[in-house]
Amino acid sequence: MSGANDRIGPDEADIVVFNKGGRDFRYEGLERREEVPREFFYGFLDLQRAGFNAAMQATSGAAPGAIGAAADVIERGFAALSGVGVRPLSLQRQQAWFRGARVAISYTDGFSLTLGLGGRLSCGSAALIGGFHGLSDIEARAPAQSRALARVTISRALRGLDHAFFFGPADREFALNRYGIPRERSSIIPFGIDTEFWRPLDDVSADEFVVAVGQDRNRDYDLLVRAPGRHPIRIITRQKLDIPADATNVTTSSGDYFTADSMTDAELRRLYNRARAVVVPLKDVRQPSGYSVSLQAMSCGRPVIISKIKGLWTDTLLQDGANCLLVPPGDAGALGDAIGRVRADAQFAAALGQAARETVRKHFGLSKMGEHTVALARLGLNLYARKASRAGGSA
Repeated sequence: MSGANDRIGPDEADIVVFNKGGRDFRYEGLERREEVPREFFYGFLDLQRAGFNAAMQATSGAAPGAIGAAADVIERGFAALSGVGVRPLSLQRQQAWFRGARVAISYTDGFSLTLGLGGRLSCGSAALIGGFHGLSDIEARAPAQSRALARVTISRALRGLDHAFFFGPADREFALNRYGIPRERSSIIPFGIDTEFWRPLDDVSADEFVVAVGQDRNRDYDLLVRAPGRHPIRIITRQKLDIPADATNVTTSSGDYFTADSMTDAELRRLYNRARAVVVPLKDVRQPSGYSVSLQAMSCGRPVIISKIKGLWTDTLLQDGANCLLVPPGDAGALGDAIGRVRADAQFAAALGQAARETVRKHFGLSKMGEHTVALARLGLNLYARKASRAGGSA
């Protein structure tokens, strides 16, 4: 786990924000005043602007030293057995990051559960706030013989959090019912993207291909490959795909936007702009999958075709035929028809893309996500103050 803010030492921050890797090189780019999409920091930059003493920490990689490596092996073994990726041993090896911290905020499912399981030992009286992108699907993905263990682990971890927030309403409602989270200890944070970075490019015209991008295990690339119409399709992913030999209309390349040596943000923006449409084929899960790519592409003014899954992150603002095309999950025919529609009608595709950008600029910009992040930090500080007051009273 590596730090991304060298201005604040690991034992100096009041608020520590945890996320997965892929932020450090972007943060360094911001410091060099380069053009960088800011949604990858969630609301961390807003915390800085609001004057909070905050530090950002990545959760990827093993803790240093032989003990850290051993802890990593144990935790990977437990994850394989239970289907739950928690890292309480590694957390204890990183206690320097919590020395004096009042609030710990995690933006990844596994580390949020880790905070709930091991945060009391490692974080002392800090308020523990965990964010979830797809909590409701973790147990279902666990090996059948381990689902009871997964449920117990998740339930115990959630009890250890002071507050849980979610990026989708379906995920939140499932978790409230399944794991008994008190509603008042949970909230929804809207995801937003950098509409200044993700924008239409005047020097790029749309080609004939459609593109699909993403590493999420809920991407249904098999469905996209089966979509009738033999549309020219480009898939950008690091997943291993089994493309039939006769699917000559499909090309794939390895890439993601979480490592500095892969596809750059600017290259991805240009790819969106070049595509006739961006397709986000999804399995029918409660996780609000695909929102990052969908919103980025919509902000670039591109027609976006999205599977209308249970976990769609908004059930009102995405309007089929107005600012996107929504297709039933698992329906290859409907997906092929939608692709054919935007490829055959350039005027309709342009209107769809224009409405898409207007929707994102109005409802899914960075400001709303930043406001909620600042509110989470203030909530955490209030929770910490109550804990300190109770501890003082008991003494």
